[in-house]
Amino acid sequence: MLQLTSNVFVETQIRGCNHGFVTTSEGVVMIDSPQKPSDALKLKAEIAKHGELRYIINTEPHGDHWTGNAFFDAPVIAHEGVRTRILNTDMDEHIARVSNMGPDEAALLKGYRPNVPIITFKNGMTMHVGEHTFQMIHMPGHTLYQAAIVIKEEGVVFTSDNIFHKVQTWLHEANPDLWLVALESLRHLDEDIFVPGHGPMCDKGYLDEQGSLIVEWKDYIKSGIDSGMTKDESVANLTKFTDRYPMDVGQDGMAPMVMRMNVANLYDYMTGAWAPPPPPSLRLRPRGQ
Repeated sequence: MLQLTSNVFVETQIRGCNHGFVTTSEGVVMIDSPQKPSDALKLKAEIAKHGELRYIINTEPHGDHWTGNAFFDAPVIAHEGVRTRILNTDMDEHIARVSNMGPDEAALLKGYRPNVPIITFKNGMTMHVGEHTFQMIHMPGHTLYQAAIVIKEEGVVFTSDNIFHKVQTWLHEANPDLWLVALESLRHLDEDIFVPGHGPMCDKGYLDEQGSLIVEWKDYIKSGIDSGMTKDESVANLTKFTDRYPMDVGQDGMAPMVMRMNVANLYDYMTGAWAPPPPPSLRLRPRGQ
C-alpha cells in the first residue's frame, strides 16, 4: 500500500476500486473494501498492525467497493441508497462472479454474508474519530449514491468513482449532468490530494480532463441520436472511446463491453428514457422477495 500521509494509506494497484484506511488516536477508519476476498484478508492483516478497526465507510453501491466488508468486524457507514442496493443484490449471482476472479476466491466466499451499512445518510454526515474529522458528502454522478469522503486534518479526499484517473471511465449507470456538478463540488473543496475511485493518485488538476470526457461522451451520443441511429445501432457502432485510456487493473479485455454499457445508458439518458440500471452483479429482486 501507498502511505499517502502520516495517517492515510491507500491501495491503487489491485483489481477493484481504490480503497484505504486512516489511522487515528482512537482506531482505524477504512474507506471502501477490496473486491476480492483474498485481497480483503491481506488488508485485514495490514490494518491490524495499526490498531483496531472502528468503522468502514462505503462510497458507492457497486460491488467492488463493498464485497470485502464481510471480512471485517466493524460497522459500515454509507449513503442510504448503498444500503438499499446491497440488500437487493442477487447475492448468488454476485458470489458466482467474484468467485471467478482468482483461484482462492470461491473457497473464501463459502457462507458469504455481506456486511451491510447500518449507519446511513442522505445528503451527508460528519464523523469524529479521535482527532480526525471524516466529512461524507453526497455527490451523485457515476451513480446516484456516490459520496466523497474528506479527511480534513490530512488534506485528503476519497473521490470514489466520480474520478477515473487515466483509466477507462464507466458511465453505465451515470447521470452525466449530475456528474459534472459533482466535479465542480470537488473543485471547491479546500483539499487537493485526491484518491480517485480508479487509477493512480491525482489532484484537482485532473478535474478538467474528467469533465471534458463526460461532455465529449454526451456530444458523441447526441450526434448518433441526431443522425437517426437507434439504441441498438448506437450500441453496436459508437466505439470512439475504446482505446482512449487503458482499462483499470484486472479489467483487461473489458473495454468493448464497457463501451456498450456506456452507450446504452447515455442513449437512454439523452432520449429521456433514462433510469439508472443495476450493473450485471446487482440484479434487483422483485419487491417482497
